[in-house]
Amino acid sequence: MSVPTSGQRRTYLKADVRRAQILDVAKDLFARRGYRVANVADICEAARIGRGTLYQYFDNKQAVLLALMEDLATRVRRILEERPKVAAIPDAAQAPPAMIAAFCQRRLRDVLDAVFIDESTLRLVLREARGLDGAVDQVIAMIDDLVIAAMVEDMRAAQKAGVVRKGDPEMIVRFLLGGIEKLVLSALVLDAPVDLDAICQTAVELELFGILNGEGRK
Repeated sequence: MSVPTSGQRRTYLKADVRRAQILDVAKDLFARRGYRVANVADICEAARIGRGTLYQYFDNKQAVLLALMEDLATRVRRILEERPKVAAIPDAAQAPPAMIAAFCQRRLRDVLDAVFIDESTLRLVLREARGLDGAVDQVIAMIDDLVIAAMVEDMRAAQKAGVVRKGDPEMIVRFLLGGIEKLVLSALVLDAPVDLDAICQTAVELELFGILNGEGRK
Protein backbone atom coordinates (compact mmCIF):
# COMPACT_ATOMS: atom_id res chain seq x y z
CA MET A 1 0.00 0.00 0.00
CA SER A 2 1.37 3.38 -0.95
CA VAL A 3 1.72 5.92 1.80
CA PRO A 4 1.44 9.65 1.08
CA THR A 5 4.28 11.93 2.01
CA SER A 6 4.00 13.46 5.46
CA GLY A 7 1.40 16.20 5.61
CA GLN A 8 -0.43 15.01 2.50
CA ARG A 9 -4.02 13.89 2.54
CA ARG A 10 -4.81 10.65 0.73
CA THR A 11 -7.23 10.95 -2.16
CA TYR A 12 -8.90 8.06 -3.98
CA LEU A 13 -9.52 8.25 -7.72
CA LYS A 14 -10.59 5.78 -10.39
CA ALA A 15 -7.67 4.22 -12.25
CA ASP A 16 -8.14 6.16 -15.50
CA VAL A 17 -8.62 9.42 -13.62
CA ARG A 18 -5.54 8.78 -11.46
CA ARG A 19 -3.41 7.99 -14.51
CA ALA A 20 -4.54 11.17 -16.23
CA GLN A 21 -3.84 13.16 -13.06
CA ILE A 22 -0.31 11.80 -12.80
CA LEU A 23 0.36 12.68 -16.44
CA ASP A 24 -1.04 16.19 -16.07
CA VAL A 25 1.08 16.78 -12.98
CA ALA A 26 4.20 15.33 -14.62
CA LYS A 27 3.74 17.40 -17.79
CA ASP A 28 3.47 20.60 -15.75
CA LEU A 29 6.43 19.60 -13.60
CA PHE A 30 8.63 18.69 -16.57
CA ALA A 31 7.75 21.97 -18.27
CA ARG A 32 8.58 24.07 -15.19
CA ARG A 33 11.59 22.26 -13.77
CA GLY A 34 12.89 20.33 -16.77
CA TYR A 35 12.69 16.63 -17.53
CA ARG A 36 16.23 15.90 -16.38
CA VAL A 37 15.84 17.75 -13.07
CA ALA A 38 12.40 16.50 -12.05
CA ASN A 39 12.25 13.00 -10.59
CA VAL A 40 9.68 10.44 -9.46
CA ALA A 41 9.62 11.86 -5.93
CA ASP A 42 8.77 15.30 -7.32
CA ILE A 43 5.91 13.85 -9.36
CA CYS A 44 4.54 11.99 -6.34
CA GLU A 45 4.73 15.06 -4.15
CA ALA A 46 2.97 17.25 -6.72
CA ALA A 47 0.30 14.60 -7.31
CA ARG A 48 -0.09 13.98 -3.56
CA ILE A 49 0.48 10.24 -3.93
CA GLY A 50 3.02 7.70 -2.73
CA ARG A 51 5.61 6.07 -4.96
CA GLY A 52 3.68 2.79 -4.86
CA THR A 53 0.68 4.45 -6.44
CA LEU A 54 2.75 5.89 -9.27
CA TYR A 55 4.44 2.55 -9.89
CA GLN A 56 1.02 0.94 -10.37
CA TYR A 57 0.81 2.91 -13.62
CA PHE A 58 4.39 3.63 -14.70
CA ASP A 59 7.69 1.80 -14.26
CA ASN A 60 9.82 4.94 -14.11
CA LYS A 61 10.12 8.57 -15.19
CA GLN A 62 10.82 7.65 -18.81
CA ALA A 63 7.61 5.60 -18.89
CA VAL A 64 5.71 8.71 -17.80
CA LEU A 65 7.27 10.70 -20.63
CA LEU A 66 6.50 7.98 -23.15
CA ALA A 67 2.88 7.90 -21.99
CA LEU A 68 2.64 11.66 -22.52
CA MET A 69 3.91 11.25 -26.07
CA GLU A 70 1.60 8.31 -26.80
CA ASP A 71 -1.41 10.28 -25.55
CA LEU A 72 -0.37 13.16 -27.82
CA ALA A 73 -0.12 10.81 -30.81
CA THR A 74 -3.57 9.38 -30.02
CA ARG A 75 -5.11 12.87 -29.94
CA VAL A 76 -3.40 13.83 -33.20
CA ARG A 77 -4.70 10.68 -34.90
CA ARG A 78 -8.24 11.26 -33.64
CA ILE A 79 -8.35 14.89 -34.80
CA LEU A 80 -6.98 14.02 -38.24
CA GLU A 81 -9.44 11.15 -38.64
CA GLU A 82 -12.45 13.18 -37.50
CA ARG A 83 -11.84 16.26 -39.64
CA PRO A 84 -14.01 16.51 -42.78
CA LYS A 85 -12.61 14.92 -45.91
CA VAL A 86 -11.57 17.18 -48.75
CA ALA A 87 -14.38 17.24 -51.29
CA ALA A 88 -13.74 18.09 -54.91
CA ILE A 89 -14.08 21.85 -55.34
CA PRO A 90 -16.75 22.60 -57.98
CA ASP A 91 -15.25 24.25 -61.04
CA ALA A 92 -11.84 24.21 -59.35
CA ALA A 93 -10.04 25.31 -62.50
CA GLN A 94 -12.09 28.52 -62.53
CA ALA A 95 -11.98 29.14 -58.78
CA PRO A 96 -10.42 32.49 -57.77
CA PRO A 97 -6.83 32.08 -56.50
CA ALA A 98 -7.72 33.88 -53.26
CA MET A 99 -10.45 31.33 -52.51
CA ILE A 100 -8.12 28.42 -53.19
CA ALA A 101 -5.39 29.97 -51.02
CA ALA A 102 -7.83 30.51 -48.13
CA PHE A 103 -9.04 26.93 -48.44
CA CYS A 104 -5.49 25.54 -48.41
CA GLN A 105 -4.50 27.69 -45.43
CA ARG A 106 -7.46 26.37 -43.44
CA ARG A 107 -6.57 22.77 -44.22
CA LEU A 108 -2.92 23.27 -43.28
CA ARG A 109 -3.94 25.03 -40.08
CA ASP A 110 -6.15 22.05 -39.19
CA VAL A 111 -3.14 19.74 -39.47
CA LEU A 112 -0.89 22.03 -37.40
CA ASP A 113 -3.61 22.49 -34.79
CA ALA A 114 -3.75 18.71 -34.42
CA VAL A 115 -0.02 18.62 -33.68
CA PHE A 116 -0.05 21.71 -31.45
CA ILE A 117 -2.98 20.53 -29.37
CA ASP A 118 -0.39 19.87 -26.66
CA GLU A 119 2.31 22.46 -27.30
CA SER A 120 3.87 22.14 -23.85
CA THR A 121 4.65 18.46 -24.45
CA LEU A 122 6.12 19.26 -27.87
CA ARG A 123 8.40 21.90 -26.38
CA LEU A 124 9.45 19.53 -23.61
CA VAL A 125 10.35 16.68 -25.96
CA LEU A 126 12.18 18.80 -28.51
CA ARG A 127 14.08 20.77 -25.87
CA GLU A 128 15.10 17.99 -23.51
CA ALA A 129 13.76 14.52 -24.08
CA ARG A 130 14.36 13.62 -27.72
CA GLY A 131 17.05 10.99 -28.00
CA LEU A 132 16.79 9.92 -24.37
CA ASP A 133 14.69 6.91 -25.23
CA GLY A 134 14.33 5.20 -28.59
CA ALA A 135 10.64 4.62 -27.88
CA VAL A 136 10.07 8.37 -27.61
CA ASP A 137 11.70 8.90 -31.00
CA GLN A 138 9.45 6.18 -32.42
CA VAL A 139 6.35 8.01 -31.21
CA ILE A 140 7.65 11.27 -32.72
CA ALA A 141 8.17 9.44 -36.02
CA MET A 142 4.63 8.04 -35.79
CA ILE A 143 3.17 11.54 -35.33
CA ASP A 144 5.23 12.71 -38.31
CA ASP A 145 3.84 9.86 -40.41
CA LEU A 146 0.27 10.76 -39.39
CA VAL A 147 0.74 14.37 -40.51
CA ILE A 148 2.40 13.35 -43.78
CA ALA A 149 -0.41 10.90 -44.56
CA ALA A 150 -3.05 13.59 -43.92
CA MET A 151 -1.28 16.11 -46.14
CA VAL A 152 -0.73 13.54 -48.92
CA GLU A 153 -4.44 12.78 -48.87
CA ASP A 154 -5.19 16.51 -49.23
CA MET A 155 -2.64 16.84 -52.04
CA ARG A 156 -4.15 13.96 -54.00
CA ALA A 157 -7.63 15.44 -53.60
CA ALA A 158 -6.37 18.85 -54.74
CA GLN A 159 -4.69 17.29 -57.78
CA LYS A 160 -7.85 15.40 -58.65
CA ALA A 161 -9.86 18.63 -58.37
CA GLY A 162 -7.43 20.38 -60.70
CA VAL A 163 -6.33 22.88 -58.04
CA VAL A 164 -2.62 21.99 -58.19
CA ARG A 165 -0.49 20.46 -60.89
CA LYS A 166 0.30 16.77 -61.13
CA GLY A 167 3.33 15.26 -59.43
CA ASP A 168 4.31 12.73 -56.80
CA PRO A 169 2.06 13.82 -53.89
CA GLU A 170 4.29 12.36 -51.19
CA MET A 171 7.42 13.98 -52.59
CA ILE A 172 5.64 17.34 -52.84
CA VAL A 173 4.30 17.05 -49.30
CA ARG A 174 7.67 16.09 -47.80
CA PHE A 175 9.30 19.05 -49.55
CA LEU A 176 6.66 21.47 -48.28
CA LEU A 177 6.56 19.97 -44.81
CA GLY A 178 10.34 20.29 -44.50
CA GLY A 179 10.10 24.07 -44.66
CA ILE A 180 7.16 24.19 -42.29
CA GLU A 181 8.93 21.94 -39.77
CA LYS A 182 12.03 24.14 -39.90
CA LEU A 183 9.97 27.21 -38.95
CA VAL A 184 8.11 25.36 -36.21
CA LEU A 185 11.06 23.49 -34.72
CA SER A 186 13.25 26.58 -34.60
CA ALA A 187 10.62 28.39 -32.55
CA LEU A 188 9.95 25.43 -30.24
CA VAL A 189 13.59 24.74 -29.48
CA LEU A 190 14.28 28.41 -28.79
CA ASP A 191 11.12 28.76 -26.66
CA ALA A 192 9.90 31.45 -29.06
CA PRO A 193 6.21 32.04 -29.91
CA VAL A 194 4.92 29.99 -32.83
CA ASP A 195 2.77 32.04 -35.21
CA LEU A 196 0.79 29.28 -36.93
CA ASP A 197 -1.25 31.73 -39.00
CA ALA A 198 1.89 33.32 -40.45
CA ILE A 199 3.41 29.90 -41.13
CA CYS A 200 0.27 28.70 -42.93
CA GLN A 201 0.01 31.88 -45.01
CA THR A 202 3.67 31.80 -46.05
CA ALA A 203 3.63 28.07 -46.83
CA VAL A 204 0.48 28.25 -48.95
CA GLU A 205 1.59 31.36 -50.85
CA LEU A 206 4.90 29.71 -51.72
CA GLU A 207 3.17 26.43 -52.57
CA LEU A 208 0.62 28.02 -54.89
CA PHE A 209 2.43 31.04 -56.31
CA GLY A 210 6.18 30.41 -55.83
CA ILE A 211 8.70 33.12 -55.09
CA LEU A 212 8.66 34.92 -58.43
CA ASN A 213 6.87 38.25 -58.59
CA GLY A 214 3.98 38.82 -60.96
CA GLU A 215 6.17 39.91 -63.87
CA GLY A 216 8.51 36.97 -63.42
CA ARG A 217 5.65 34.51 -63.76
CA LYS A 218 4.55 35.82 -67.15
